[in-house]
Amino acid sequence: MTRSEYIIIGDVPATILRKPIRNIYIRIYPPDGRVVITAPLRMPSGAVSDFIDSKRSWITKQHQRLKKVEQEKPKCYLNGEMHLYEGEKYMLAVRAATTKPQVYLDNNRIVMLTKPEYNKEAREKLLDNWYRERMKLKFPALLDKWEGIMNVKVGELRIRKMKTKWGTCNVIKRRIWLNLELAKYPYSILEYIMVHEMVHLLERKHNLRFYSLMEEYLPDWKERKKMISFKPD
Repeated sequence: MTRSEYIIIGDVPATILRKPIRNIYIRIYPPDGRVVITAPLRMPSGAVSDFIDSKRSWITKQHQRLKKVEQEKPKCYLNGEMHLYEGEKYMLAVRAATTKPQVYLDNNRIVMLTKPEYNKEAREKLLDNWYRERMKLKFPALLDKWEGIMNVKVGELRIRKMKTKWGTCNVIKRRIWLNLELAKYPYSILEYIMVHEMVHLLERKHNLRFYSLMEEYLPDWKERKKMISFKPD
């Protein structure tokens, strides 16, 4: 049994994983300085918080060091590369496809079955399609929850790659586009961007009313926002 929680340590996003272990550990991963704290299932929350506080300065320094020194290399979609999915890193395992090319999860790996003639672009498209389908599976529950809470109706929900935005909302057509990159982030981040765009159906501009509605519907939205790298909208 494993439970996860997403927190902010200073300005550093971190994941707390609760597992059936005896001791608490902190690991900081290159190239982005991602922080993962693994704690025993039965350890009191206060004890976990005290441990994190005692290591706060070290965590910040190591995070900044890794972010400064290590640079993410362009993806080639080859065997052994690390790829993100739902906030976790998985090793890409590229294998020859005997039938239809596909992608699936296998424990700590993303398995990609490809044909020999597939170049980088074709492998990238195959993985993107997998991300897109996995992301779509979350839409029904998200819409059912937030349309009910906010008393608004989304006309259409779509996914596309975007370089500078996490989402967009066409208020007139009530159409929301979400960035495909959100498939790589935890569910809480997808939910934050979804709510952000749905609030635009109630208030078009980023004004006091907009942020008041964000506080009402998603009080921890500022903490979630710190976990992503560029500003939505």
